[in-house]
Amino acid sequence: MVRSLLILAITLASCSSSESEFDIQESEVPPNVLAAFKAKYPSAHDVSWEAEKEEGKFFFEVDFTDNNKEKEVHITPDGLSVVEKD
Repeated sequence: MVRSLLILAITLASCSSSESEFDIQESEVPPNVLAAFKAKYPSAHDVSWEAEKEEGKFFFEVDFTDNNKEKEVHITPDGLSVVEKD
């Protein structure tokens, strides 16, 4: 898994545009990022993950349903920041 994340990070960093995104499987998400998400949204379902680079910043985007509402959050690679998007 560490190897896949390293390859993903290098790919994102080498993209010529300032924005890029890739769909990823939950099994490819770092354990600390996954733990941060599950701690904040334990009842989330229909979860999909993306690795994104936007304006030079790398993060994980999670789209999911929680309490019958569709939500999107961005989580930093260290898992310390979980920001809900409107």
